[in-house]
Order: sequence, then C-alpha cells, then structure tokens
Amino acid sequence: MDFPPDLSTDDLMADIAVIFHWPPSELCSLSLTELITWREKALQRSGNHNE
Repeated sequence: MDFPPDLSTDDLMADIAVIFHWPPSELCSLSLTELITWREKALQRSGNHNE
C-alpha cells in the first residue's frame, strides 16, 4: 500500500472523517499505515474508485 503522493496526512484524515464521521481526536492516534488503510476503505464506501 502506497502513500498517495499528492496528499498530506491531513487529507487522509479528512477523507476518513467525512465518510465515517470520526472526530480528529480519534484519527490522531492512527499510524500512517492505518490512515492509508482506512482511507482506502473510505474511498470504497464513498463509491469513488478513481484512485
């Protein structure tokens, strides 16, 4: 799993928060690998398959 080159960790957190309604306080404790994994799940649930 690769880190999207055009995104910051804040972008990953924002995508996750929008889909799962998680507050930033919950996301700050996630590792980079976890953020990437949860963002992928968020993209799948959003119906966006372009990335």
